[in-house]
Amino acid sequence: MTKYLVMLSLCVNVSGCMTTPALPETERPQHWGQSIQPAHNFYQISETVFRSEQPDQDLVPSLKAQKIDVIINLRSRNQDLKKLSNQGFKLVHIPIHTWAIDREDLLKVMRQIQLAEQNQQKVLLHCYHGSDRTGASVAMYRIIFQNWSTADALAEMKQGGYGFHPIWQNIDPLFSPENIRWIQQQLLNPS
Repeated sequence: MTKYLVMLSLCVNVSGCMTTPALPETERPQHWGQSIQPAHNFYQISETVFRSEQPDQDLVPSLKAQKIDVIINLRSRNQDLKKLSNQGFKLVHIPIHTWAIDREDLLKVMRQIQLAEQNQQKVLLHCYHGSDRTGASVAMYRIIFQNWSTADALAEMKQGGYGFHPIWQNIDPLFSPENIRWIQQQLLNPS
């Protein structure tokens, strides 16, 4: 019995570390995020939106070179205060737990992107790996602000080479037509 539990635990842990395979470069659509620094999972998504893993001092010169104004941290921990304060960035913290991400979380992120775009500011979205919370946020950005289809946004999220972890089966249902409509309505009619 103990041997069985150890094996089960190993399988669960290993499957949680697995990522969805990226499309080969030759098949990757050109309108998907463009890699700037692969070692930091740093990509340009649009003229004004970027994504990465947890930024550190090594990434700061690249962030400044891209003229990033606002950094939105999706981690529950706020490491940005330690790592990025006094660097000239506006730091926004929207704590999200991957296992409990919901439409309200994505709405908060979309509102910050909307505000930055209204102020003609460039935004970096990040979580720890720049994969799942960041991926869900970028997919919703693609749908809401860039009018991508849900299927195209989810394909980029999962196969774009950002390290999406398929264990988070709770993420796909966030992209229901009802949730997308609700976020669109909330952005049009802020309370």
